Amino acid sequence: MISLIDTSAWVEFIRRGETAQPAVASALRDGTAAITEPIWIELWSGSRSKREDEFLHGVKASCRWLECDGECWERSYDLRRKAVRKGLNCPLADVLIVACALRHGAGLCHADKHLTALLEL
Repeated sequence: MISLIDTSAWVEFIRRGETAQPAVASALRDGTAAITEPIWIELWSGSRSKREDEFLHGVKASCRWLECDGECWERSYDLRRKAVRKGLNCPLADVLIVACALRHGAGLCHADKHLTALLEL
C-alpha cells in the first residue's frame, strides 16, 4: 500500500532519524513512500540549510507523487465541513492532505493529532 507521508512524520524522521519514524524508513525502502503538493510546500518552506535542501530534493525524487486533483478538493470540502460540525479546528492543509490520501487509497503516516481526528470522521 502506498503511504502518504505527512510533514509531521518527515520532520521527526529528518531531525531524529529512522528510530523516531520507522514507518517512513520502511516506506522509503519499499518504494511505497508518497508526497503531495501541500506536504512539499511545508517541507520546502521549512528547510533551514543547503544540506536540508539537498536532502529534500532526494526525498522528492524517491517518493511517488500523489496529485491534489479536483477530486481531492471535492473531498476536502466535505471533510472540512464535517470537521467544523464536530468542532474540530484543523488547518486547511491537513484537511487537503487527508482528502488526498483518501482519494488515492493511500495510508497516511503522520505524527499530528489533527490528522488523527480527521481520519476518524
